[in-house]
Amino acid sequence: MSRRSNRTPNETEGSGQNEAFELEQQNNSHLDSLASKVSALHSVSLNIHDDVNDQNRLLDSTSETFNRFGNMFDRTRQTLTRTLTTGDSRFLCYLTLILVFGVFSLYYIAVNLLSRESDPPELT
Repeated sequence: MSRRSNRTPNETEGSGQNEAFELEQQNNSHLDSLASKVSALHSVSLNIHDDVNDQNRLLDSTSETFNRFGNMFDRTRQTLTRTLTTGDSRFLCYLTLILVFGVFSLYYIAVNLLSRESDPPELT
């Protein structure tokens, strides 16, 4: 059994064109929405890429700094070891005095800074 439509052929063609036009408009609006989302994702991915490159440069710089510090520390350790093995008593005396003076200076500075922070401000 076939069903017959109550519409005339002209009405059927017109409604079909309207439906096709509406579907085309919906497709276009969905495509525009999809294009804007893809554009947003593209900009986010570019920002992430730039941030990763900046962080890699920072890590490389930090690594180089630590390598230089390690090399300088090794040279200082080797020089101190050589000096201690030669037994130069005058140098050892100077080194001891400098270390003692340095410790007392740091203690004096720390005490003064801590006492300034704990004192309430004076009102004049």
